[in-house]
Amino acid sequence: MLLCRNVVLPDSNKYYRTTSLCLHQNDQALYKKVDGAVVTSENELNLKCVITFQTDTVLQRFMLRFEHLALDCKDHLYIFDGDQKFGKYEHDLSCRSTRSDVGTIFTQGNYVTLKYETDNRTHAGNGFKLIITAVKKPNTGCQTFRCLNDLCISKNLTCDGVNHCGDNSDETSQANCADESATKQILGLNFGTFVSLVLGIFLICCVCVVGVIICVFRKEAQQRQLETEAHLGTPHSMVVGQSPYPSKTYFV
Repeated sequence: MLLCRNVVLPDSNKYYRTTSLCLHQNDQALYKKVDGAVVTSENELNLKCVITFQTDTVLQRFMLRFEHLALDCKDHLYIFDGDQKFGKYEHDLSCRSTRSDVGTIFTQGNYVTLKYETDNRTHAGNGFKLIITAVKKPNTGCQTFRCLNDLCISKNLTCDGVNHCGDNSDETSQANCADESATKQILGLNFGTFVSLVLGIFLICCVCVVGVIICVFRKEAQQRQLETEAHLGTPHSMVVGQSPYPSKTYFV
């Protein structure tokens, strides 16, 4: 007898904005199984949101790294090392928290819970951008992508424009990513320079062609003028032996 159950597959890399993510949230936390996620917040007011992320396997844990962190003093981002929003949090981030102070956070298990609360006041630039990545050490078997810092992440997180490894090796030739600067070049020139060069050459050729046409027309006009002048200056033809003077008649 076979027992079937729903299997939730992890999302490769998801982008979440706290405004839309927590818009219709009830008292229960949201659960997301992910290989990687980018969570962003920008100037949200009166927000209360709890979300729990889960890795694909218990052999993984989460690495959290902020690319932007600027919270108001009455705004708090609590980070719990587990799937519970109650109890002791590992980190309480607020206006005194900076990227350099927080650094890179690793969970002990395969869950992490974020609890985000904001008040009714904010300033321009307030918010955060958090990169969450499911990682594991290569000694447990790394059949996915191995970062240069010896962390294993999903191959689906490579070459997507997000630094999931922490050392950016998932966005380089190490991950067989195409060099964007090279793909945007033609004959060693970037696309804009190449287009400008082609247009410049085209305009020069047009000027040269117009110049040649003008010269040809001028030369033909001069030739016609010379032919006309030569034709008007030619004397009438005379009969051979005929005097050019009128003959006189003598009567005897």
